[in-house]
This record gives sequence, structure tokens and C-alpha cells, in this order.
Amino acid sequence: MIIAIIVLAYVANVFLNRWLNKIVYKRGYDEIAAWAWFLPIVCTIAMIIIILENSEIKDNWFTGKNW
Repeated sequence: MIIAIIVLAYVANVFLNRWLNKIVYKRGYDEIAAWAWFLPIVCTIAMIIIILENSEIKDNWFTGKNW
């Protein structure tokens, strides 16, 4: 049972990495890193950091001006 959970978590992580790589590619990076889909934790964290670095966070988002 534990092996089945580990395998399902790995497959879910592959799909998560594919989705994150799609977002990173749309943000302006030139290549799709298919090899990164199969590295479980390291590439997931790296792609999340890339997405957060390139996100445009407004300084005064809570003022109601943009609501």
C-alpha cells in the first residue's frame, strides 16, 4: 500500500512539474525542460521560485484601487 501511495505521488508530481513548466515557458523562457518533469522535489521548488521571481506584485494591492 505504501508503494502505491509513493507511485501515485510521483505521478502527480510529474503532472505538477509539467504544468509549472508550461507556466514558466509562457512567462518568457525559451525552452521546455522535459527532463525536469521527472525530478521530484528539486525541479518543483526551482520552477515555483522562477514563477515567484517573475511575478508582478503590486506594492499597494490592498487599497481597493484595483478591485
